Order: sequence, then structure tokens, then C-alpha cells
Amino acid sequence: MKKTKAKKTRPSLKKPQSNKKKPAAKRPAVPRKQPVKASGRSRPRAAKVRPKKSSSSPAPPRVITRKPTAEEIAHQHAMERFEGALQLFNQNRVARARGMFERLMGNSSRELAERAGVYLRICDQRLSHTTVQLKTAEDYYNYAVGLANDGNAEESEECLQKALKLAPKADYLYYALATTYALRDDVDGALEYLLKAIDLNQRNRYQAQNDADFGNLLEDPRFTELLYPEKPLPKDIP
Repeated sequence: MKKTKAKKTRPSLKKPQSNKKKPAAKRPAVPRKQPVKASGRSRPRAAKVRPKKSSSSPAPPRVITRKPTAEEIAHQHAMERFEGALQLFNQNRVARARGMFERLMGNSSRELAERAGVYLRICDQRLSHTTVQLKTAEDYYNYAVGLANDGNAEESEECLQKALKLAPKADYLYYALATTYALRDDVDGALEYLLKAIDLNQRNRYQAQNDADFGNLLEDPRFTELLYPEKPLPKDIP
């Protein structure tokens, strides 16, 4: 048998293909269409006419004010007193706030009087829970001073009268009663107790001269004579 010769394979001349992808072919740029010019000429825009500024600015409109009536003024004052009482109530100064709410009960405004009545009942409830043990004249006096500072002149007077029964010769009790009557515009009562306080202690005369509680008595001649008595003339002067 004849042996078949193996054919010799020649190496291929082709370059081996690489795994890299060929870049995509660029598309030709499409020329942009230019806007078609209008055959006719465009009309020129009309110039805006600005208004001329006047040399003198117009005068502002005249505001007509109306004077409030007497009822409106009284209502405004009542509202201010109510706000003041409410502020004292929030500060836990219940006794003084109660006196102000009580005076507002007689206001002509029904709504304001009803609101004052609500707070008045709350003040009464709070004050009813506080019990004070008063035994001596000094206890009644100190408690009366606190009531007077809170605006409760009537209750302060009651405590001072009880203290006076325990200490009838205490000049400071008469003086405190005089200030209480003065704050209540009771001129006769203030002068009566002030005279007794001065008779018991002359220092009360000088104290009353600088006491703002007697401001309502300054125009009364009796008060002036009581605080500033005429000095006796010397014997050598005829």
C-alpha cells in the first residue's frame, strides 16, 4: 500500500481579530435650516410714552378724625380697669383683684359686667379657702395693712377696729384707720382718727405731712391746720 503524504498547512497571512469593538461610524452632520426671512419689511415698534412726572406731588387725602363720645371713653376706661384687675388676678393678688372686679359689676356694659362677675366668684372661692389665725392687736394690724395694700379698704377697716378694741391706746392703729378713711374719700372720718393719733403721739403729725395716702385731704383747710398749726408768737413781740 502507498503511504499518503500529509499536506503541509501554510500559516495564514490574516491578522488575528482582536476583541475590541470598532468605533461606530460617525453620522454626517445635518446642516441646520436657517429661518426664512420674510419678504416684507418688519414694522418698527412704537415707542412707549412715559407719563411726565409733575414737579409737585399730590397732597395726601385728608383724614377726618372723630372725637370719641363720653360713653366710648367710659367704656375704654372700664376695659383698662378690667385688664388691670385681670393682671392682679394672674399675679395671685386675689384680694385686690376682687375689689376691682366688684366695682366693675355696676358697669353699663352687660358683657363686661358678666365677665367681672365670673372672676369675682372665683376670687371669693379662693379667699374662702384661706383661714388666718388672728389673736393679738398686732396680728390684726399686720393683716389689715395687707388688705389695704390689696385694695380692700372695708375689710382692712374691720380688722383695725378689732385691733383697736384689744389696744385702745395704740396710736398707730388710729393712724392706720385715718389712712383707710382717706383712701375711701371719707374726709371727716380721716380727720377724726388722725387727730386722735396725733394727740397720742406727735410724731404722727410729721409722718402725715409726707404721706401720699392723705392726698385727697390736701385741699381741706382743716387738714392743713391739723398738720401745720400756727406757731405761738414770742412774748417780747407785741
